[in-house]
Amino acid sequence: MMDDKLIENFKFWVDQEVIYCQILNDLTDLDDDNKIKDIEHIFLNKIFMLSKDVHMPILIDLKELNFSNAIKVFTFLSKNTLIKSLVLSKTFLVNSYKLKMLLNIQSFICNPALPDVIFKCNKSAIQYCIDDNRMYNSLN
Repeated sequence: MMDDKLIENFKFWVDQEVIYCQILNDLTDLDDDNKIKDIEHIFLNKIFMLSKDVHMPILIDLKELNFSNAIKVFTFLSKNTLIKSLVLSKTFLVNSYKLKMLLNIQSFICNPALPDVIFKCNKSAIQYCIDDNRMYNSLN
């Protein structure tokens, strides 16, 4: 059973054929396997509900998380094959250039063929997602 307080930490919506996820508060106890599974269920359910079987990019805002939790959430979401199968691409927003650099390296090492993209600037991240979606749809 999912923790209702955990669900309240996430806000999902769709705009311009991009799924947005904003994490509203820093998460606690991310070392708990049950909490990680709950996060997976939240993402899977919301993505499935919002996308309606259409592959769209997802933009995940990690700016409210502390450095350690941002790394944990990024690592979990970037490696999750179920979430990866539901979205066109994953783009992350972070609050520092140090975190951006670290996550870029981690993303490239873990998935060199198609690394996730990390931005510090909201406008650049949104534009990347919109362009990614346009390119995908122009090829299909």
